[in-house]
Amino acid sequence: MAKKILIMDDDPTIADLLTEALADEGYETFMTTQSLRFFDAVREHQPDLVLLDIMMPYLDGRDELKLLAMAVEHQIPVIVVTAFLSAGNEEKEFRAAGVVHIVYKPFDLDKLVELVKQTIGEPGGLKA
Repeated sequence: MAKKILIMDDDPTIADLLTEALADEGYETFMTTQSLRFFDAVREHQPDLVLLDIMMPYLDGRDELKLLAMAVEHQIPVIVVTAFLSAGNEEKEFRAAGVVHIVYKPFDLDKLVELVKQTIGEPGGLKA
């Protein structure tokens, strides 16, 4: 069974790029570009990993991390993918909320895919 990844980015171009690249690798991918739908998407798809933007309208990534902590029984690993260059200043808080990596935009897609593999393993279940 393929590992599931939820992509939350308000920029449809980036969300589509990540969705296609990870699907091409064999992951089951889901995306939402509306921060208000994040909680429902987590409950519906029960992802093994979340790729999360920080700067979004309505609910930002910090809000989404709080919702994620309340929404699930076990902590889902999160890779933050952001243009928020000061995210490193909040790294301690992000790590406490389940963030395993912070990747800055613009990002190297191959390196991001490798981080996904290191975090949750190969699409079929094997660790990278």
